Amino acid sequence: MFRPHRRERAAMPHSTRPSSGRVVTVGVHPHNPSLFVLRRLGVLEPMLARLGAVVEWVEYDDGRCTIDLFAEAEIDFGGTGSMPPVQAQSEGVEIVYVAVSDPRPGRVALVVPADSSIRTVADLRGRRVAMTDGSCHSELLASVLESVGIGYHDIVVLDGNADENRSAFESGEAEARVTGDPHVAEARRSGSLRVLAEAGAEIADRSVWWAGRAFAVAEPRLLETLVRALRVSDAWAARHPREAAGLFAAGVPGSPDAAAWETALRRGPWGLRPVSADVVAEQQTAADRYVRLGMIPAPVSIADAVLAPVPALLGSAGPVVTAASASAYGTG
Repeated sequence: MFRPHRRERAAMPHSTRPSSGRVVTVGVHPHNPSLFVLRRLGVLEPMLARLGAVVEWVEYDDGRCTIDLFAEAEIDFGGTGSMPPVQAQSEGVEIVYVAVSDPRPGRVALVVPADSSIRTVADLRGRRVAMTDGSCHSELLASVLESVGIGYHDIVVLDGNADENRSAFESGEAEARVTGDPHVAEARRSGSLRVLAEAGAEIADRSVWWAGRAFAVAEPRLLETLVRALRVSDAWAARHPREAAGLFAAGVPGSPDAAAWETALRRGPWGLRPVSADVVAEQQTAADRYVRLGMIPAPVSIADAVLAPVPALLGSAGPVVTAASASAYGTG
């Protein structure tokens, strides 16, 4: 499966490495909204400082690069959709699951032009589909294709980033497209597309936060601090979707406007959940499907990558944070 070379790391301009103490490296890309917001709010830095640690942000555009960054020990913590950690585990990368989001229905969709002759998923055999291979796009497509008896390799995948996929689709080079928010929100608003399948009915499409195993085992306090900081910034984003949308519109070149981002971000969900037995089963089902379809190099046991829950997640139903506590970190 194709995966682009990662972007060079970019340290946070005002962060400095302490003469002593732990540097926590965190991967950030716009396809994990929680980490994208966290990096811009300044919530994590004072929380780590109390532990004598500092964060170094590693920024890149393509979430699939998270696998290589973990493999090269260039990040301690990151977040993606649910397929990359399965891919990483299949490739022998030592990672562990930390937390997941609630399902994100409607956030990713398989679409065709409104006037397309493609009426159902079964019509996709031999057709060209623009998508970001190895992401939640692959997860959705694999699920719907298998449900109608079509193999993943019975279609022609045109792999690219969001801009490349859009260009291929609009030029007619691709006959269908898998895309995610805010592009889904923009497409629904335009009325020019027809949805063949979407997350929710076919896949849960959760965000997954994961860590290098060595970091998770050696630094449980730092890992818990990351989770607590994410809960604070997620609570801020849930209360301030318009302001959060402005961060994305300004920080993601070539993306849809702030209105599309706001629509997407209002849908959420925001908040972190522990990795439950149901989530493990859900991930295992997906992993087994990837093996059957030849999408990953080796079978995996998801349970082997799950440690005891981070205490900050135990008994939580989401980000229980007051506006006052968020303001204490400069987020209110």
